[in-house]
Amino acid sequence: MINIDELVSDLNNGDEKTRAFAAEDIIFDKIPGGVQLLIGRLMIETSRYVREVIVNCLKGIKGRDVVEKIIPLLSSDDAFIRNASIEILSTQGEFATEFMRKLLGDPDKDIRKFALDILFQLKNLNTAELIAEALNDPDINNLITAVEYLGHMEDTSYTYRINQLFINTDNILLRCTCLETLAQIGDEESVRYINKMYPRYEETSFLEQYSFLKFVARKGADIHLPLITVLMEEKGQVMPKEIINAIEGILARYPQEEVPSELLQALDAYLRTDIDAINKYELLVLLGRYRNQEIYRLLIKYLEPDQPLICMGAAEGLGLYGNPEALPILVQLKEKAGDPDLAETIERSISKLKQQME
Repeated sequence: MINIDELVSDLNNGDEKTRAFAAEDIIFDKIPGGVQLLIGRLMIETSRYVREVIVNCLKGIKGRDVVEKIIPLLSSDDAFIRNASIEILSTQGEFATEFMRKLLGDPDKDIRKFALDILFQLKNLNTAELIAEALNDPDINNLITAVEYLGHMEDTSYTYRINQLFINTDNILLRCTCLETLAQIGDEESVRYINKMYPRYEETSFLEQYSFLKFVARKGADIHLPLITVLMEEKGQVMPKEIINAIEGILARYPQEEVPSELLQALDAYLRTDIDAINKYELLVLLGRYRNQEIYRLLIKYLEPDQPLICMGAAEGLGLYGNPEALPILVQLKEKAGDPDLAETIERSISKLKQQME
């Protein structure tokens, strides 16, 4: 038979393994009042190991009782307790959702923030609607969090609200968050507002440039290419990935046989800068998808085996470009390639070119 007194005694034993086993047994044997016993131990426990065992035990229990007893722990001064409470409540599904609406009206801004974190992790049918309530939160950080979470959830029901926040706020962090959220859920109105806000590179703050490029990568059009070209020249060393993603996004949404000449010239110059080899690899592969005559010569120029990653990009680009004149050059290059990954990439491009010639 289960000896409850013995389990309670073990839960307060001086040996941490004994305490951990007792916590698991209390849940496994469904000891009456077990949730409160574990919470009580958690509040005084000094062992990180035992604390984590208790948290995992509490995560395995579902019901209103757990939610009601865990919510007060969100006000704890102990960061571990607060984070553990969020983690436990985030496993409670609909049991927790109904309580979060009340917490969103709590006078403590931190409690409201915790409620948003929990709702985002719950991701039930009603959580986006509840998170959207925080678009009226008086605390700017909670407002920013709500905007960010709605973007991650890709819920377009609140695009209009976020468009309005974007055009009306003077807070640069909120504006950046709106940009990145509208990259996920923006509409034609979003594009109009953002184009009006950033007509020229000089009017875009450094902090907003990152977020603007994220928006362009998902929603941008070819009208943004001149601005990206300027950013490439001025800030290309500090935000290469964002610039490349923006260019790829635009070109993918507006298919064309050739890269616009001004963009190609800018990319040629960009490849000669000190950006990382991985960025050059991405650009060379991207260029291989287009038919400008200049691209073939550009790809050939970067077939340097002493820089394997860049050479891989050029070789892969040549396979995509499809000019049969590259075949003997690649065959000869493969014989000199000491890097096995480079040799494999070259072989794939050789196979592509042979197939195209058949």
